[in-house]
Order: sequence, then structure tokens, then C-alpha cells
Amino acid sequence: MYINGSSSNDTKACDKYEYDKTWYEETVPTKNNWVCDKELYVANIFAASKIGELVGSMVFGWFGDAYGRRPAYITSLALLVLGRVISLFAGSSFIFFVIGSVIAAFPSWSAIQSVTVISMELSSAERRSTTATLRFAGWSVGMALMAVLFWWLRHWQTFFIATIILQIPFLIFSWKMVESPRWLWIQGHSKKCVKYLKQIAKENKRDLSVETENSILNVKPVQNNETLGYIALFSGWTLAKNTTLQLVFWVCISVNYTVIMMSSGDKSDGNPFLEFLWQALAEVPGYFIAAWLADRIGRRNTGVLSFAIGACMWIILALRESSSNAIFRHPLIGSGIVIVTRLSATMGYYIINILNFELYPTCIRQSGMCLGNLFSSGGSALAPYIFYLGHRVNSQLSSVILTGVSVIGVISTLLLPETLNKKLPETIEDAQVFGKTTQTYTPVLLNTSDEDPVVALEKNEND
Repeated sequence: MYINGSSSNDTKACDKYEYDKTWYEETVPTKNNWVCDKELYVANIFAASKIGELVGSMVFGWFGDAYGRRPAYITSLALLVLGRVISLFAGSSFIFFVIGSVIAAFPSWSAIQSVTVISMELSSAERRSTTATLRFAGWSVGMALMAVLFWWLRHWQTFFIATIILQIPFLIFSWKMVESPRWLWIQGHSKKCVKYLKQIAKENKRDLSVETENSILNVKPVQNNETLGYIALFSGWTLAKNTTLQLVFWVCISVNYTVIMMSSGDKSDGNPFLEFLWQALAEVPGYFIAAWLADRIGRRNTGVLSFAIGACMWIILALRESSSNAIFRHPLIGSGIVIVTRLSATMGYYIINILNFELYPTCIRQSGMCLGNLFSSGGSALAPYIFYLGHRVNSQLSSVILTGVSVIGVISTLLLPETLNKKLPETIEDAQVFGKTTQTYTPVLLNTSDEDPVVALEKNEND
């Protein structure tokens, strides 16, 4: 408000607040009056959480490879509960609420990724695509249920309590989670590998064959003497180019996804919970559509299509902000545009995960996925500020920025090599030339005399 009517630049911060309680009884920002001159607090909390997620993805990526997927999963769950408890009891303090949010965000990627990696490493090659699709679909259904839960509870504290209670059973029974047999065998823990495989076979009413057990106990994994790690992702011009383009893809899709998620109800003038619910449910067909298209028109073309649809939707949203047409401004039109935008972002997320898996050989795949998640978190950390610009500077500005981001995404995807029906890289040398010419590369013949015993189990089960 202006202090002196003759001095338009002399203002005073708000000292009284009255909130619309149509949809929320109380949120953390309304409890602490993080509005007006303190509106940026919300963006800062979100950004700090994403930075915590960024660092956590690197730490737990290394932790999972060094100490196992199971310990990473258990530690992640414990930190998630701890962080939420701190935020629950420190809701009146900006500093302590940020600390709690960062602690909870630190393992948020690892908690999901650890169980995903275990399930993928337990699956046969033919079932991995289905496993990945179901994992993504489960995430989206959980997001939809979260919106319904908050709509019902209406208060941030009861919502926090409910989500903490839902995590506790998983933490208590996390000791029953099996370790990845592949990881155990690669690390030389053959007896533990056999133990878990027998446990899995028993649950599936099958027996571990004597031949497979002997193979696991007697065959040692081939030691890889190549230099691994993040630097290996940039060894050679072609591999460095493919890595860089994938990182650009990660940033662009994360910025788009996070802003559209934060915009639930904002662009449609409707019920924010229903808006979030429809958006989350739109992700489920999005993953199946992306999987179907990826196997027919290719990974690259599907990625281009997802960004192109997103760019068109952001342009339409920008035009809608300046339109006075009653039909164009109808909440259902806004909801439809936002849902299509989120569906397209979902398709992009599916494609970049598939490309990460297929463009990197096994020896650097985990490093590639960790680096991708790091850049994804960085992009998500920028998103609240883009959203903030749309609120405080110009309502069309965020849509214009995101249109440009989507165009960059289209270009980066077009420059990536296609992986559909291609002989994929098995070594770093293969990855260094993959996509360099129209002919992929001359594959390095692998020694198949000593077969991966876990693969042997898969074959034995399929016979």
C-alpha cells in the first residue's frame, strides 16, 4: 500500500491478512503470512528442496552402487520420515521448515529409484519396458490420490501427519525388501545372491535349478577395467554430444513439468485439487501412449512430438491470458489445455528415461541416470521462479519462457540418435561412436562363454 499518495514509489508492507478458505483451511504460507512481500519464501522453499534433491540424487546414486540398492532404499525412507516430522513441528519457522524440506527432498529420488532398479534388475529383458511403465503409472496414481487426500483434510498439518503415517509401514517392513541379485553377484556376494534367488523362486512356486546355483557360485563376474564415472560420459566427441543433448532434454522437460504442476488451478480458475487430480491421471495414459509411440515412430520422434505439443499449449495459454472471449476463458478450457500440457510432459519424461537406458552402456548407465536426475532437479529448481514471474511481472511471461524452453527441447531431441531397432552400445567404445554416422558402429563381440547366471535363471524360468 502507498504511504504517501503523492509518492507512488513509497510503499508499506501489508500488516493485515484475510484468506479465501474455499479450498484450503490452512496452508504453510497462510499460517505464516508468506504472501505479498514474503511471497518469494514459497519459491525459495521449493528451490531449496530441489537443490537438496539434486545433491541427494548424486549421493544416493553412488551409495546404491557402493553399498546396495536395499540400504539406499531403507536410508531414503528413514530420511523422508525424519524430514517430514521436522517440517511438521517447525512449521512456524522458515529456517527449520526449509531444513525439514531439504532433508525430506534429499532422498526423494533415491526412494523411488532404488526399488525401480531392483525391480528392473529382477525383470527379464522382455518385461523391463512393462515394469518401467507400471512404475511411472503407479507414481501418477499416487499423485492423484495425494490431491484427493489434501482436498478432504484441508489442513497442511493433518495432511503431513497422514503422509508420515502412510510411510511408516514401509519403513518398518523395509527389512523384508530383497537386495538386487545382479548387484550381489557383481559385487562377489554369490552366496547371498543364491539365497535371495531361492527366496524369490519360492514365492513364485518355482525351484532354482542346480545348474544355475552352481553357475552363480562358481562363475566369477568379468571385472571391468574401464575408467568409470561421470567423466566417462564425456569421453569422446559423440558420447559427449549425446550426453549434453540428453542433459538439455532433462532440464527442458523438468522445467515444463514442474511449472505445469505448480499451475494446478491457476490457469483454469477452477478447483485446484480437481485440476491436480486430472493432471495426475492424465499422466497414466501419457506413459502408455509414449510407450506405444516409441515402439512405432521411434524414441526421437516421440520426444520431438512431446515438446512440440507442449510449445503449442504454452502459446495457447499465453493467448488465453490476454483474451476476453468468455468461451476461451472458461475454466474447462483452461483445465483441458493444462491437462494436455502435462500429458505431453509425461511423454517426454518417459522418453528421456528410455534414451538414458539405451544410449549408455551398462558400465556407465547408472552414472548417466544420476547426472540426468541432477540436471532434472536443477531445472525443477528454476521452475518456481518462472512461475513467480508469471504472477508478479506479467501473466504471459511464464508461458512465453516455457514456449522457448520447449523449442530448445525440440532441437536437442532432433540432434539425438535414434535407438529403436538399433544395436545398442555394450562398451564405452561403442557409445563413443553410436549415432556418429548412419551406420551405428561395429559392435565389440562379448565373451559369452560365462553367462550371467541371473540371465540363466530368467531363461530357466521361461523354459
